[in-house]
Amino acid sequence: MRYIATVLLIVTLFTVVWIIEINQGIITINLTPSRTQEISKSAFFLISLGTGAGLVFLIYLMRDIRRFLRGLKVQREQKKRSKIQELYARGLNALLAKRNPEATSFFQRVLSIDPNHVDTLLRMGITQLRQKNAQEAIRLHLKAWNLDRDNQEVMFALAADYEEAKRPEEAVKMYQAILERDPSNITALIRLRDQYHRLGNWEELTETQSRLLTKPLSPQEQETEHRKLAGFKYELGRSLLETGQLDRARKVFRSVIKLDRDFIPAYLGLGEVYLEEGKSKEAAVLWEKAYKMTSSVLLLLRLEDLCLKQGEPANAIEIYKKALDWKPQDTTVKFFLGKLYYRLEMVDEAFDILSTVDWGDRDFPDVHKLLGNIYLRRGSLGLASSEFKKALGFRKQIIIPYTCGNCEHKTNDWSGRCPNCGRWNTFGVNLEKTC
Repeated sequence: MRYIATVLLIVTLFTVVWIIEINQGIITINLTPSRTQEISKSAFFLISLGTGAGLVFLIYLMRDIRRFLRGLKVQREQKKRSKIQELYARGLNALLAKRNPEATSFFQRVLSIDPNHVDTLLRMGITQLRQKNAQEAIRLHLKAWNLDRDNQEVMFALAADYEEAKRPEEAVKMYQAILERDPSNITALIRLRDQYHRLGNWEELTETQSRLLTKPLSPQEQETEHRKLAGFKYELGRSLLETGQLDRARKVFRSVIKLDRDFIPAYLGLGEVYLEEGKSKEAAVLWEKAYKMTSSVLLLLRLEDLCLKQGEPANAIEIYKKALDWKPQDTTVKFFLGKLYYRLEMVDEAFDILSTVDWGDRDFPDVHKLLGNIYLRRGSLGLASSEFKKALGFRKQIIIPYTCGNCEHKTNDWSGRCPNCGRWNTFGVNLEKTC
């Protein structure tokens, strides 16, 4: 390589000397229209060669300087990124270990180097939310979202901040924004559904739940969400009934029954619509048919109340007798018929129907209360005392609490949904568990 360079240098020098030798004349250069300058051809050649070489040297020099400065900048950026990554990783480890103050310290050091580091803004906001500082979490996550509008992780975190700050309307908007970008996002759909539930927006809730059921869910999840849809629709029907929108309420209750033929609250709600419209006969027919389909004593109790309010106790008795014709051994129906007889001062009839069942020492507190009162009215004080002892906690007024079939929560006021476990269509009558 050195030999080639030496040869090239010799050739170049020889060429220059040769050109000078054959160009010994003088040339005139016009510097301005009125001024000229004489210069030898060899000098002009050397000046031109030097100028060209100088320009080339300057161009390459500037290029190399730019490369050097760019290299320095890249090195600084690499060192900066390396430092940020180190601090962020240490902060993330502290966050995962739930050492929130330590994580905050590392994240603050990252942001002092790069205030727009989205991942750090996201994790810093999470640490603030853990420390119950929802407003600061919102500020950090809003900044991160403005830097990266398509970052779903940031959007979910911001929605969680709004939930913690008791700002459900903003949380709803954020979940809607996620679904606009990704309509198939099941997590966002579920959380949007839950927000509508908290807000009591039953129409939006039922629509969102219907969308959720179109997504790929397991058979068990489909069944669970299907039950929830029936419950949400029932609540929508109740809200429409309470605001006097009877036509819409009727349609909603019917749609619930189509979803679930055993959904007792929907039958009761539809009957209430008929009553509001002055169609008590239609309500009674509906509840009788529903009883034959579901065997729910709740429907018989509602029919009993309707007949008594209308001053037709004989119809109430007839309804119970029809139920016993259909299910002769139903002890619950016999109990409520006996209770109705007792309520109507038909003590002998009450005794006759209750005596057809061997109650024995079974744990039916309200049965024994009722029998005790009947024996008392009939003058059988010893038998009355025996029944009252069995009843334990006797109250003169006989009240059968409704019992949730899911969590066994008891209440004297029926509702379509258990306030304890949150499930719909679970309240019923259980003589063994009343007290």
